[in-house]
Amino acid sequence: MKKITILAVFFLLAVLLAACGGNSEVVGTTWQWEAFQDTAGINDIKVSDPEKYTLTLNQDGTANIQADCNQVTWAYELDGSQLSFDTTGPSTLAMCAEDSLDQQFLERLGQTATFVIEDGILYLNLWADAGNLVFHSE
Repeated sequence: MKKITILAVFFLLAVLLAACGGNSEVVGTTWQWEAFQDTAGINDIKVSDPEKYTLTLNQDGTANIQADCNQVTWAYELDGSQLSFDTTGPSTLAMCAEDSLDQQFLERLGQTATFVIEDGILYLNLWADAGNLVFHSE
């Protein structure tokens, strides 16, 4: 009976650690935006300068975002694989170059519904199956 109890405790601990560990990869890492995958395949974007478009989810529930020439701070909520942003946070308001993707990046980032990490690549899945933002870590 004692062995069964100990095994049950270890099993429960392993399950809890696995559940918590899924989010530990996404939080605290600086992610660089490399692409937008449009579900319809019509409006795909390949980012030529990923280092200009970054996302860092901090432990305190804030997100540091670099959108080309602007710095943005949003709050975020993370619950399992669900991820959403409060887009009302402070931002610099610089006018980026005409070919900047800053507005597309922020607009799509604000539409995030869920995320998944596969092979070290972060995929942010947008609402209504509108596509995916694809990131790699710095």
